[in-house]
Parts: sequence; structure tokens; C-alpha cells
Amino acid sequence: MSKTPLVDFEKHGVICVATIRAAKVLDAVNVNEFGREVIDYVEAHPETHLLINFQHVHYLSSAVLTELLRIKDALEGAKGTLRLCAVNKDIRRVFEITNLDKVFVIYDDVGSGVHRYERALELEAEDESWSKGRG
Repeated sequence: MSKTPLVDFEKHGVICVATIRAAKVLDAVNVNEFGREVIDYVEAHPETHLLINFQHVHYLSSAVLTELLRIKDALEGAKGTLRLCAVNKDIRRVFEITNLDKVFVIYDDVGSGVHRYERALELEAEDESWSKGRG
């Protein structure tokens, strides 16, 4: 019996968009499965620049915040990065209350998120190159 994935992964240039499939995905019952799916992807694809798309999510349990921190750590360990997008106003408020809006970069939607994320990576690479040249 195959289980339907909770997250769809799609490459957009150097960015991988991880779209959470449905609003009920991030409840207390399946939050660990969500984290495992994403971390398994990260381990199989080191140096991933992951943009998690919340456009279908209307609710998330507090345990999701812990999973997002675990995913962030896994990505950093694999020389990758993490950003979020399409977080509705109620969920964004949770990020603000917990100060996790200071930990995660959150874009308004997928399109601008991919574009701005790519640009941020380009600027970071230019800055690193410039710093090496001066050292």
C-alpha cells in the first residue's frame, strides 16, 4: 500500500519548491511524516535551496514549528538554505508571536519567492566572491 506524499517537490532553476499538498496536512497527526518527507529529500539532495510553499495550508499545529526548525538545521548541515512562502495571515501571525519571522524569510507567494530567493543567492555569491578577492 503506497502512501500519498504530503509534499510535492519541483525544481525552479536553483530553487526547489516544496508545496504542501493540502490544508489538513500539518495537523498533529501527520506533522512528523511531513518533517520526515522533507528531511529525506534534503538528505538525498544536498545543497538544496528549499522554498516551502504554504498556499494550501490554513492551519498548522505548533509541532510544525519544531519540524521547520529541524528542516532548517538539516538543510544547513547539507549546505542548503530554507525560505517559506504563501503563508496566510493567521499562520504568519503565529510566526510573528513566536519571533520565528526573524528566523525564517517569508515571501508573499511562490512566483515572487522564487525570484527573490534566486536574487538573494546571487547577491550572497557575489558578496562571497568579493570578500575572497579582498582577503
